[in-house]
Amino acid sequence: MELQIHNTNGRIEIKGNFTSGNVNKVKDYFNYLLDHYEEVVMCLNNVHQVDKSALKVLKNIYAKAQKRSKVLFVLGKGNKKVFRALKRNQLTHIFRNDY
Repeated sequence: MELQIHNTNGRIEIKGNFTSGNVNKVKDYFNYLLDHYEEVVMCLNNVHQVDKSALKVLKNIYAKAQKRSKVLFVLGKGNKKVFRALKRNQLTHIFRNDY
């Protein structure tokens, strides 16, 4: 499934395959948000596939938010494919439960 990004009441939902072919779309979108907003909510519940390139982008987005003292909520712990990929790469700390 082609990647889509939807803003649903301030929650940015990524839908489809988050893979190397479209990581720049996500990176650019979230870089813009982090440049203009103090709080950003990313939802990964509807991601069907994730690869190493996508994990690198997630890590960079998280690092940028931390560096700029922005609040980044990453939702999607219930998405087993995404959670397993993040767990294998020791990135589960980016998930936030307190949104």
